[in-house]
Amino acid sequence: MNAQSCHYDVLVVGAGPSGVAAAISAARNGANTLLVEKDGFLGGMSTAGLLNVWCGHATSGLYTEIREKTTIRRGSRHVYDPELLKLLYQRLLTDSGASLLLHSPLLDCTVDAHGISSITVLGKTSPIPLTADVYIDATGDGDLAYRAEVPFQLGRESDGRMQPVSLEFSVGGVDETKAVYPTFGTHPDLEALMEKEVAEGRIPAPAGHVILIEGYHPGTAWVNMTNCIQTDGTNAWEMTEAEILTRRQIEGILSFLQRHVPGYENCFLLQTAVYAGVRETRHFEGRYRLTEHDIASNTIFEDWVVADAVAGFGNHSLVGSGPDANNLPYNGKPYTIPYRCLLPKDVQNLLLCGRCISGTHMAHASYRLMPICMAMGQAAGAAAALCTQNRWSPCALPVGQLQELLLQQGYPRPSHAV
Repeated sequence: MNAQSCHYDVLVVGAGPSGVAAAISAARNGANTLLVEKDGFLGGMSTAGLLNVWCGHATSGLYTEIREKTTIRRGSRHVYDPELLKLLYQRLLTDSGASLLLHSPLLDCTVDAHGISSITVLGKTSPIPLTADVYIDATGDGDLAYRAEVPFQLGRESDGRMQPVSLEFSVGGVDETKAVYPTFGTHPDLEALMEKEVAEGRIPAPAGHVILIEGYHPGTAWVNMTNCIQTDGTNAWEMTEAEILTRRQIEGILSFLQRHVPGYENCFLLQTAVYAGVRETRHFEGRYRLTEHDIASNTIFEDWVVADAVAGFGNHSLVGSGPDANNLPYNGKPYTIPYRCLLPKDVQNLLLCGRCISGTHMAHASYRLMPICMAMGQAAGAAAALCTQNRWSPCALPVGQLQELLLQQGYPRPSHAV
């Protein structure tokens, strides 16, 4: 299909977990949908970032479907293969009837009194203009909302600092008969050795934590140990520095694993992420701002669109390595996310999903996890489809109708008893 000549009901920008879910959901619910992505494949950080576990939880039909088709039990975790996940995303999107435009980063948008009138993506030979009735920003950094001049807070409210950037990698040659798989605080002896290596200059600072995860395939492990603080993920110069630093850290970390960690004596580098993973950038102003109090008190909002999110406050240290000392306690019970958090201020035909929704820095540390973002995406796609079919703007959508549709498509009804 020639995307240059088409107008769409729903146009989704960004093909991470929330964007893929939004596009599939919109198409399955009858909307003529286009998903636009800057990379040459689907998945965002769930594939390009070389992640291999679904952290956190939120029940939605699409997340359940994808999790059941991708994960296997390996030790104490359920893990997936990001390469196989790329293939599954593409098959589900194609089967839904949605159209896809890859290799097309967002360039700009035009806004009038009614909202976004068009966007422009950067094609290989020339800019490509695209139009739709409803737009969904699933870019992570909120690139479309930013260009539409939606107000936002960058990073933490008090000082603008953001969570650190990390670049994951995988290793082979792991002896699983004696391998260990540490996470924060579980192997203080290894963390002390890491800190010593950093202090001696063997590994560039601020690395220091030790996180190793069982791989999908025997003899492999995923390594989440690089770290770059005070990086603005929306600044190309700073991201370039982060990419350089984290890849330098990989060399030292690989040597550390071989010399100090049981089961990794003969490990070798298998793969590095396509690019460093950005945890936090812009928090946009919506009709409601989700707070840490809402999460800690397990609030059930009347206009819920995520019914049972479960994730602790997982900020990484903003000044060093390891978890943030300011993280709040979490009781492990589910909370909801209201539709109003997906509605940006002042732009009538735009929906947000994923980590760029309206919320505080601390709340974001919980809802940024991929299953929760995927549930937001499915809800945003269903909402957009309802809007185009009934000629509603997203802010005029009767949320009860959206909730009934979500319940039919795999969402639970919110309950503190879950």
